[in-house]
Amino acid sequence: MEPAPAKLRAALERLPLDRLRVLEPASGPGLYLGHFGPGSRGLDRSAEVVAASAGRLPADRDLAVEQADLDQPGWALPYRDFEAAWVCDVLCHVRDPRAFLAELRACLQPGAPLVVVEWTLPASGALVGLRDALARGVPHAKDILHEPEHLRVLRADELESLVGDLGFELTARRLHSFHGKPLERLAASLTRPFWPVRTWYFRRPG
Repeated sequence: MEPAPAKLRAALERLPLDRLRVLEPASGPGLYLGHFGPGSRGLDRSAEVVAASAGRLPADRDLAVEQADLDQPGWALPYRDFEAAWVCDVLCHVRDPRAFLAELRACLQPGAPLVVVEWTLPASGALVGLRDALARGVPHAKDILHEPEHLRVLRADELESLVGDLGFELTARRLHSFHGKPLERLAASLTRPFWPVRTWYFRRPG
């Protein structure tokens, strides 16, 4: 199995996702799913992706990617009592993020953590133009923020309000992680106060 990506390693430092039954909507073939606890499920709308996942997931931990269309009402009905959810770059793709989150909430046990990883722009406020320019200058961000398949790019405060409105409690934030060449990482670290959040930790109230 491939090593956990950096954003997941950071989450594992905070939450025992490797021991929890995690639901991962829009999982793709299982890059993250293989690092979650037994009984975890990934969801993807593509039958080809579901088929490709079969050979890459550990066979002894009851992990699977199943086909589901997150834009269809009722997609969440077969999925209940999950101990956590990992939502990575999903809100930019679904047609109705509010409807998606409402369905997701029904999948989680009371008290379950929700980890949201999303490329966002900084919250509105002073120097917002400069902050937007810096956010778009993060290595790899330019291509991601202008990806044609993305239906929206939320601001950090918009994302927090959206998830909060669906009854989730915000427990922590994590800024962007910086990749790229050494000079790029140095420049990014020096301007760190300007970067938007990359990862949010929420909790479904008990």
